[in-house]
Amino acid sequence: MNATRVVVFTETWGYVVNGSYNGMIGDLVRGAADLTGTVIFITKPRLKILEYLSYPSTATVMFVFRQPSLSYQNNLFVLPFKPNVWFCIFGVIMLMMVIISVNAQWESIKMDEINNIHMKPKPSTGDIAMMIIGAVTQQGTYTELKGTLGRVVMFLMFLLFLFLYTSYSANIVALLQSSSNEIKTLTDLLNSKMELGVEDTPYNRYFFSTATEPIRKAIYEKKIAPRGSKPKFMSLDEGVKKLQKKPFAFNMFVGGGYRLVERFFLEHEKCGLQEIQYIQENKPWLTCKKSSPFKEIYKIGLTRNHEHGLNDRVNRMIYAKKPPCIAHGGLFDSVNMTDFYPALLMLIYGTILAVALMFIEILHFHRCRGKQYSK
Repeated sequence: MNATRVVVFTETWGYVVNGSYNGMIGDLVRGAADLTGTVIFITKPRLKILEYLSYPSTATVMFVFRQPSLSYQNNLFVLPFKPNVWFCIFGVIMLMMVIISVNAQWESIKMDEINNIHMKPKPSTGDIAMMIIGAVTQQGTYTELKGTLGRVVMFLMFLLFLFLYTSYSANIVALLQSSSNEIKTLTDLLNSKMELGVEDTPYNRYFFSTATEPIRKAIYEKKIAPRGSKPKFMSLDEGVKKLQKKPFAFNMFVGGGYRLVERFFLEHEKCGLQEIQYIQENKPWLTCKKSSPFKEIYKIGLTRNHEHGLNDRVNRMIYAKKPPCIAHGGLFDSVNMTDFYPALLMLIYGTILAVALMFIEILHFHRCRGKQYSK
């Protein structure tokens, strides 16, 4: 163009403040500049005053997160078997209760015929239930069937539940090392337990705070800036480090963020990185003023830069791509509270139920003793 380049620096890309644009767009509108020196996103109001020329970089702004452990989204203790298998197991338990009850009744009748006296009361329904619970949990039982048929039934029952117990335990171990792939959309991200953060940039503050689409607005109001707490805008360095250490989704400019990922993350931690787009039109463009007389010259020059590979060269020098997954597995993490929380909850509920039943039994005992004394 046979022109001298003069660079004008501003603090922001340009947003409407008191009815007029500030920052870089404001300089274009006022005629203080002719061409943007950095890329900018497309918005409907900007289309009226800007001419979008080309997008020299493919780097965009995304929510980036590591796939959380499977226990973070699901109860691991119901996942080893499919629902049909659980129903079959329940059916087998009911069938075993019927078979053992019939067998116990038969043994009681035979003992009475042989000894002409009732040697021992037959197991009650509660005794049989505790026997089956002991078999399911691979524990012992004080109730035994004395006959040959009864012993065969007990042997087969314990063998059956031994196989089920082994399969269940093996699946639990595998699931503890698995990661979840259920978070694929913004709705999944909103409904997940994952904490969210945003890179502290002017465009992120603008697009998140002005979002009107229901899901995006809910993400900002519930996850990013809930009422009464500090908005979760942070530096790129801080966000990437949190992304490494905990279940955390960070909205960042991936071109710079992935460079920090390569610096801080171990090789196995680079596996499972996922991306979800928040800003609807997130291709960054170079622009000029709508009525600029240099528009065609800019377009031709910028297109030639792309065709000659200059854009690609600069992008590879400045920005980083998503790091490849080279080392799967890596180090084993310790089991945390989230993994065995359902089991701990079951223990607490069981303890409460046991204490409640104990008090009921004590009250029943004193009531029965009182009736006996009154007679």
